[in-house]
Amino acid sequence: MTKVEIYRQNKCIIGFKVTGHSGYAKRGEDIVCSAVSALTQTALLGLEKVAKASVDYDISDGYLQCRIIDAGSELGAVKCAAILETMYEGLKNIEITYGKYIRLLDKEEV
Repeated sequence: MTKVEIYRQNKCIIGFKVTGHSGYAKRGEDIVCSAVSALTQTALLGLEKVAKASVDYDISDGYLQCRIIDAGSELGAVKCAAILETMYEGLKNIEITYGKYIRLLDKEEV
């Protein structure tokens, strides 16, 4: 099962962590893993290239961790929020359809 932890501060997403493989199908044919990877890696690219945010991330097989260090500006923060909330909605939709293979968890940080 793929586990996605969403980290929030004051209800705004500030980072996320993806661990594991879904087990939906064999490697190379797993549409759940592919969809989760596409959404989360595209969100990371969007944070860096579109929002121009400073992010800390680590990526390896079956693992992606990403946290915003500095959004850069108020406009950057709005862009980061749009990118991450869109990613979140896509992941929620995958969980609704393939809930046996993916778990999405929200964690509010103080």
